[in-house]
Amino acid sequence: MCGGPFGLTIYTIVDKSTMEKKHICHDCFLLPRVCFFCGMPVKDDYTSLPDGRFLCARDAKTAVLEENQANEICRQTRESLDRLFCRFLAFPSTNLSVAVIDRVQLEELFKFAGRDRVCPNVWGCAESQVRGNHFEHSVSLLSGLPLAVFRATCAHELTHTWINENLSPQRKRTLGRDAEEGFCELVSFLLMSSESDESQQQQILRNAYTRGQIQLLIDAEKQYGFSDVVDWMKYGLDDRLRSEDLSRIRRVEAAPSKERVAPAFPVYAAQATAAPDTLQLKGISWARNHRLALINDRTFEVQEKGTVHVGHTNVVIRCLAIEEDSVRIQIVGSGQQQELRFKE
Repeated sequence: MCGGPFGLTIYTIVDKSTMEKKHICHDCFLLPRVCFFCGMPVKDDYTSLPDGRFLCARDAKTAVLEENQANEICRQTRESLDRLFCRFLAFPSTNLSVAVIDRVQLEELFKFAGRDRVCPNVWGCAESQVRGNHFEHSVSLLSGLPLAVFRATCAHELTHTWINENLSPQRKRTLGRDAEEGFCELVSFLLMSSESDESQQQQILRNAYTRGQIQLLIDAEKQYGFSDVVDWMKYGLDDRLRSEDLSRIRRVEAAPSKERVAPAFPVYAAQATAAPDTLQLKGISWARNHRLALINDRTFEVQEKGTVHVGHTNVVIRCLAIEEDSVRIQIVGSGQQQELRFKE
């Protein structure tokens, strides 16, 4: 840290930001100040925060401190989430407020009855209230987080607001807290994965406060697709996923149908069309740089993975490429690739 000689005793400290082991001398080991994020001692080039925390020079470079900056980052993060999950999740926007608060203020939020602080290092909090016939959400995020961590935390908290709006009261009661936190971490993980942020992905996986639910949800998403994970969150019969039987993610209650007014005249009800026995390319649409392919009964973007109905079973595929008259897909699990063209 200080650049001086180590002396007779060398201390090893793990940098919590990079998980690298670093050697420091005896004098640096005794320094009274440490960076709140990475845990490394700070001596000269550091930033002091009003609530008594310190930031090392590296983490201070991208630290989010101002509310205007935080609101813009959250807006960009929400737009990224909307693009990534547009077919599955609709995140609140007009009924959402964002605030940057310090450690003392954040800890105060968890002292009210009904809030259980399950995470040993809380970085954010989401609250939702019903006002008349709509929800109002407030997201509070810890000041001083490095930019990438701030975005990952924002994605996590925005997912809580989606849960509060979209899960029934009964499902909220039956869904375990670890599973709820795990789903929020899954959304954050997939966002970081889409941006090739390996560091944040690893940090999410290292955090043990979901008690293994994050890894099970990642496995379920890979095996069954994100759509099935969302269905389980909304209508699942279990409080959490269990490693011994991941297929239970498909055990869901029937989604409630919306009440409809009976028509004044008979309406022809078309019979459900049986799923094709093979993977078939049904359509391709182009909108500027946004390509979509309809395969059997489901639309795909490039690199999107999902479940399609084939005969009386389901197959999980990933769309690798979309051309003008063909698509290339991969069967998840076997790794087999196929080119699908329009049926003549």
